[in-house]
This record gives sequence, structure tokens and C-alpha cells, in this order.
Amino acid sequence: MALPGLLIEYLVSGAIALTWLLQLPALHDKLFGLPSAFLPVAFLLLYVVGMVVDFLAWNVTQYPKRWIRTLVYRRYRGSDAIDRESGTLRQARIALYAPDLAKELAMRSSRDRIARGCVVNSVLAGCFVLPWWVGVLVSTFAIVIWASFERLSYGYELCAEQLVTERLNRQAENSAA
Repeated sequence: MALPGLLIEYLVSGAIALTWLLQLPALHDKLFGLPSAFLPVAFLLLYVVGMVVDFLAWNVTQYPKRWIRTLVYRRYRGSDAIDRESGTLRQARIALYAPDLAKELAMRSSRDRIARGCVVNSVLAGCFVLPWWVGVLVSTFAIVIWASFERLSYGYELCAEQLVTERLNRQAENSAA
């Protein structure tokens, strides 16, 4: 799932980036002047553009993501709780003990990556394509969508972790009895 997922995610982000990239006259003329034999190269370029967009989006959203995750964690664990565990360790534990939950988590993560790419793409489209007020509206909408997806995905991750922990505790109790 991971490799095809990343391939699709980066192609989607790269394709969305075309909305603002094609507004640059130098790129517009060169892209539409390519012979059809270069179509595979165009897909490779879309993939690379998608990677760049995702990298930029990751950098832009990392601090709001921490804030969102702190709020969600406190909602699930208590008002003054602090998440000290690595998300990677949590996801690995879920994958080891509950593969179906891990697949759902991976699909949600894929959706989140596309949404965060849309945040950067919407801002850039607002700069190059859209009137400023439409750019602000579209960017605000993209941020709200990404934040909502991030909140839902992290909440799911915490619930999946709780279910895995409960299952492991029951198994330990049953083996001790």
C-alpha cells in the first residue's frame, strides 16, 4: 500500500500544482510544446513537483499539526495529558497487532497528505491564478479541511492504540490465569 499510495499522492499533488504552474508563461509554452513521446517524462515531472509540494506542505503544517494533536490527545487522555510516545512507534505497534486498523490508518494518512498538499497548492494558486479574495477563501477552506482530516486521523490512531493495548492486556491476563 505504501509505495502505490505515495505514487498516487504525489501525482495528485503534482497535477493540482499544474493549475498554478501553467500560469507561468515560460512553463506553459514549453509544456504544451512537448512531443507526445515525452509524456512519460511529464508524469515523472508531476511526481517530482508533487514531492516538492508535499515537502513544502509538511514544513508549513508541522506546527499547526502539533497543536491539533495536543488538543486531540488531551481530549482523549485528559486535560493536562502530554503525548510522549513516538507516532511511528504507535503506528508500528498497531501494524504488528492489528493489521486491519493499520491499513485504515494508512488510508487516512494518505488522505491527510493530499489535503496538506492542497493547502500549499491553494496558496500558490491564489498567488498566480485566482483573484486575491478567492485565493484567501480557497486557502482558508483547504486549511480547514486539512485540519479536520488531521484531527480525525489522529483521533483514530489514538483509538486504535487503545484497542491494541486492551487486547494485549486481555491476552496477558488470560495467559496468566
